[in-house]
Amino acid sequence: MTTTETSADTRRHPRRAFRLTSRVFWDMAIYMVALGLVMGLIFPPFVVLLGVPETFAYRSIFRLACLLAGFSVGAMNYALVKGVVGGRMEVLGGHLRSATESITSATRTGDWSAALFERITVDSHDQIGEAGSAFNSLLGAVEGRKELEERLRYQAFHDQLTGLPNRAYMIDKIAEAEQLRHEGMPSAVLFLDVDNLKAVNDSLGHDGGDTLIKLLSERMVGCVRDTDTVARLSGDEFAILLIGPGSEHQAERVALRLINSLRAPTKIGEHLVRTGFSIGLATSATCASSGIGMLRAADLAMYAAKSGGKGRLEVFQPSHHTAHVERDAVRGELSGALDAEQLELHYQPIVDVCSRQVVGFEALLRWRHPERGLISPLEFIPLAEETGLIVPIGRWVLQEATRQAAEWQNRSPRGRLRMSVNVSVRQFQHPDLVGDVAEALQRSGLDASLLTVEITESLFAQDTEETVRKIRLLKDLGVRLALDDFGTGYSSLSYLRRFPIDTLKIDKSFIDGVTTSAEGHAVVAAITQLGQSLHLEVVAEGLETAEQVEALASLECPLGQGYHFSRPLVAGDAVKLLLTGGRFSSEMLVPA
Repeated sequence: MTTTETSADTRRHPRRAFRLTSRVFWDMAIYMVALGLVMGLIFPPFVVLLGVPETFAYRSIFRLACLLAGFSVGAMNYALVKGVVGGRMEVLGGHLRSATESITSATRTGDWSAALFERITVDSHDQIGEAGSAFNSLLGAVEGRKELEERLRYQAFHDQLTGLPNRAYMIDKIAEAEQLRHEGMPSAVLFLDVDNLKAVNDSLGHDGGDTLIKLLSERMVGCVRDTDTVARLSGDEFAILLIGPGSEHQAERVALRLINSLRAPTKIGEHLVRTGFSIGLATSATCASSGIGMLRAADLAMYAAKSGGKGRLEVFQPSHHTAHVERDAVRGELSGALDAEQLELHYQPIVDVCSRQVVGFEALLRWRHPERGLISPLEFIPLAEETGLIVPIGRWVLQEATRQAAEWQNRSPRGRLRMSVNVSVRQFQHPDLVGDVAEALQRSGLDASLLTVEITESLFAQDTEETVRKIRLLKDLGVRLALDDFGTGYSSLSYLRRFPIDTLKIDKSFIDGVTTSAEGHAVVAAITQLGQSLHLEVVAEGLETAEQVEALASLECPLGQGYHFSRPLVAGDAVKLLLTGGRFSSEMLVPA
């Protein structure tokens, strides 16, 4: 039967499906009254058998009285049965109607949380009792569906590890808060990123990282009011929503309280780990004037906080959005810069401090944008790291630097000319790094001992075993390894003992103090002596004055580089420098 036929049949017989009970009681009334009448008819002969005279038993008045009595008994039985059975049927019908309405509403809206069901108390084992039991069984199945729906809804809006609301829940709550803003109710959002979570995962495993996340979650919940919402957005990202008068100031107090609470190390089992929060704060008022959502604004502010040194609070300003738009534009153009041959290498001489002779160069990446000119590497290299473009770009740098070094070998006054190439952490972690280095050496024909791969101390905070393996493979190729920016990262003498490092490069921040403070001089002297004791070559970075060069010479630091000798040079100017025997002109001191 089609839907149209069913609807038409319903219109012709609108109450057909609901006349079952009334029809039963009508039949019952007929049967009981008829039975009473029958009893009234057979009662006179029956009393004759009991000895009542026939003349009395068959009188019209006696027979009428029997009929009336039989009718009355039948009617009373009918009324009694209808009262008892009908009442029970009415209870069953009421429960059915209520359940039907709840199921229909929940099915239509998809929300089973408001669906309420009341079970029937079964006090008999007759057909009505069986109907009640069947109804209760049906409710059990429906309630199971309701529990499943509620469980799925909870899982859809909560984080499994911490039990906190998740991103979807927070987005809904922020949307509600932004609607309340139109009614004059202020609000604020904190976007929190856990610093150094990856280092904890690497050192303690993911179980240790999960334990840290749960501890931080509890700490966040303990720092807010009952009316505030704390949510875990992703692995190491959280958000806190505060609504109501004074929420902006309250959010700032919560952020500073959380940051200060992590100044001391956090204990995970038997280990102490250092972590922190980089936090962005966005208020409804600032976001309304900027036309940007609060969660997005807080995220941008958090990015600024993390870029500015981690473990700090940054309040959203419209300039953050502008900087993000510009950064996105640079990111988009960077992907095509390599193919468009907009990237180039500049070469800063590495100089023998005593003889002032060039012994090598450090290859430094530059981006010559067709409209913006030279873009600072501080602006685009972090974006290359984020996007993974640093891998193909780094591969090109290796090939170009080794090619150029091989071409220059006969032009150095001291013969063999070294080339240093920086390798970022992400590039180092890429499985193709060793193969890329080997290929660059093979293509260029450069002696492997003339290539120095510069790595930073932050690399040692990663997977140590994999780092050891890859360093050994690089050493097997014959290349040299330099530890760049020594003393500014995860400094440990054990690294110098464990890893086959050839060169220490003293960071510019230490060189700046070598002539201005006794402490600065002592630090540079200690690093230089350490290198000499371990038979490591030492290079001072960022030399800018003759006084600094003299100080390094007195400390017997053999090599240096910096603007005192030369700015980073394009390949043509580097060739001119080599052809002049390493004599530096004033033009070479002008920043590139």
